[in-house]
This record gives sequence, structure tokens and C-alpha cells, in this order.
Amino acid sequence: MASVTDVLVVGGGIGGLVAAWEFARAGRAVTVLEAAPVLGGKLRPGGEVGFDRGAESFATRTTGVVDLIADVGLDLTVVAPEPAPAHLVDLDSSGALRRLPLPRRTILGLPADPAAFDVAAIVGADGVARALLEPSAPPTGTEPSLYELATQRFGAAVADRLVQPLCLSVHSRSARDVRLSAVHPALWRAFTRSGSLTAAVAALAPDATAGAAVRGIVGGVWRLANELSRVLADLGVTLRSGAAVDRVEGHRVVLGTDPLPAETVVLATGPEAARSLLGLPPARPIAVVENVTARLRAPELDTHPVGTGVIVAPDVPTRAKALTHVSAKWAWAAERLTPGEHLVRLSARDAAHPPTGAPQIAAEIAALTGVPVASAAIRELTSTHWPDALGGPDADVLAACRQHGIVAVGAAASGTGLAAVIPHARAAARAVLDHSAEPLSAPTLEVSA
Repeated sequence: MASVTDVLVVGGGIGGLVAAWEFARAGRAVTVLEAAPVLGGKLRPGGEVGFDRGAESFATRTTGVVDLIADVGLDLTVVAPEPAPAHLVDLDSSGALRRLPLPRRTILGLPADPAAFDVAAIVGADGVARALLEPSAPPTGTEPSLYELATQRFGAAVADRLVQPLCLSVHSRSARDVRLSAVHPALWRAFTRSGSLTAAVAALAPDATAGAAVRGIVGGVWRLANELSRVLADLGVTLRSGAAVDRVEGHRVVLGTDPLPAETVVLATGPEAARSLLGLPPARPIAVVENVTARLRAPELDTHPVGTGVIVAPDVPTRAKALTHVSAKWAWAAERLTPGEHLVRLSARDAAHPPTGAPQIAAEIAALTGVPVASAAIRELTSTHWPDALGGPDADVLAACRQHGIVAVGAAASGTGLAAVIPHARAAARAVLDHSAEPLSAPTLEVSA
């Protein structure tokens, strides 16, 4: 029978790597098993420039990322995005496309000041008049969906024109399918204390351009996983990529025909992978994310006509739910391009029908930015398919892990986003090291892309 190791980590994404570091620095013998050919999960580079194919920023609502960088001593430089505002692309009353800056003081599209000019430009005078009644709205009672909450408190214009587009673009889920307490617990708590959603947003929303409450890393966020992997190797951690685990069974994992026992098993995957490894039925629908990044020569984009990018309203006839002007958002990316070149990432609205090919990509960029782009301008295209990309925390996974003594980290345990995954993984590992019997509560889901 195989000898018992100290810690087996199933999943080499950022959650698994962080947990592995906590155990390794405490002197435990650690092995990380990753099914993919490379470590890092959804933190991966792409193209000649080395842009982020997955997460290209992290939310600043927790200090988890910067704390990790400092504690590990990683040679990484954290930077703020360029200050140009992101935009909303929607349809005006005549059905024509319009591009408007996203309001400054909002959270998930919920406004701190419904009468602000940038809110009024999107929801209209009638929408403002209705939203101003929010403080006197009756108590909400049982929490409804985010969409229903926005409609009850602020009216349909705010729900349809701000909340729904942002939720679909940031979370890849309809606002009808999420609750505020899940995607932003602090705002829900502030609302339940004050009784006014306007007041709660005003207390928490920064006075900054939309999308400013994030940070990036010079050279790409993917470098976080890359540099952490180097540190783990130096600490003697066994890092095995291309090692697809078949099952996780309490204090052992099954890899092919080999049962590998361990004192501690850490499950660090997305929700669907975790369900499969634990023998749970799959959830439906399975979240899939598809994006494509184009490097193109288009001097007309030098003026950054939509700032750092756009959120796309659901009724706009396009295959994209969002566009990120990467080289307008991050100075380091622009510095790696030749004059007149740009990096633009399109996030597919429907993963089954993403924008493909230079002619279609060029047409999408032109429609969303208002700048003519010829297909011949496209110099490089990089498509990325992320299955099991969203969702969590998964109550079934957490219950099964508690029952069998498995440590759950990663998106299945904490929800998506570096600001959630990293502090949760560190806390989970430290709880084991401290022999803590206290159950871990999952932190909030990421709310900034």
C-alpha cells in the first residue's frame, strides 16, 4: 500500500496553490495534483504579449491578494487600471446603439444617487423619478432575487438598464437568478440595517469611475500563480500537472489504479469538478465562459472611445456581453505593443455561439466601440474556453467535504474571484494547522471582473 503523505491537494489553480503554500511553510510534505497540462487554473497567459486569458484583475474589497504577495515575498507589482471610465452599450428609444459612461457611484448597478447625471442619462427622467422613491419603499421582507429587489426598490428602469446588464456581464448570470446577500453580503447587511438601499449603496460605493475598484499585476495576473508555483517548488512541494484524479474518498484520492492516502486531503476545484470527484450528481446549468482576445492595428482606437471597455445590454444585437480594451485599461499592456496596436477582449454572451474569425471579431469591435475596424487589422486571435468557470459556494460539495473530513477550497467552497478564493484558502489551511473545529464560512462572491 502507498505510504501516507501529509497533504494532498487536488487542483492546481490559485486556491490549491495558496493552500499548498500555507501547509508547506508549516513544514508539511505537500503534493499538488493538477489534471491540466499546466498549473495555475484560470490564471494563464496568452498571445505574444502575454496577456491574461482568464482573470485580468482582482477586486479591492478584500486585501487577500496584496497580503499574499507581501507574505510570500513575490516579486510582483500591483497596479491600478487607467482612470478612463467603462461604458454601457444599449439601445436608445429609436433602436440605435448608444455608448454612455457607466455611473460612478453604484454597486451592481444600484445607485447611491438616482438623480446623478450619469444615472439619469441611462435610465431617463421617469426612471430617476421612480428611483428617488426608494427610501420610502415598504420593507422588503423575505429576500427576493437581485432583479426583483432592484425593481421593488428602484423601479424597472434601474433593474433593466443597469442591474441586469452588469450582472449578466460580470457574473454570467441573470439578476433573476442571484440574490444580493450572495453577491454582495456587506451591501445586503447595510440595507437590512438602514432600510434604504440608496443609503446602503451611498455608504459603501466609492466615488470613482466604474470599474476602478480593482487592481492588476504588471505583466498579467497570471504571474501570481506562476511565481507562487516557483516558490512551492523551492519549498519542496511536489507539483504534478497532467495528473487527473478519478475520485476523492475521505483521506485518500484515487489516481488511475493508485489509491493515494494522506493525512489531509484538500479539494481545490470548481463546483462541477468537485461534484464529479465526490460522486455527486452534476448541477445544471453548468457555467461555461468563452472569450477571445484580438491584437489588432487600429490607430482609431488610440483615443480610447469607450474608456477601458463596455458592458453590453441584453437587447443589443451582438454575440458579446462585454468588451475589455485591455491596452487602454493596463499601461503595461500598451507598452508591449507597437504604435497603433491594441488588445481587445470580447466575452461571449452565449458560450455555444461565441464571436469567431477575424471578420466577425472586427465587426463586433467596430459596433461596440463606434470605430471602424477592418478584418485585415486583426493580427492575432486567441480564443479561450473555460468550463466550470463560475458558481459556488456549492452547499452539496461543502456538506460532503465536512462529512468525509476533506478540506474544501477554491471556487466550489468560496465562490469565484481572487478576492474570495485566496483569503478563504489561507483560512481553511490555517484552520487545519491550528486544529480548529470551527466551521469556515464562505466569503463573498467576486463582484468585479
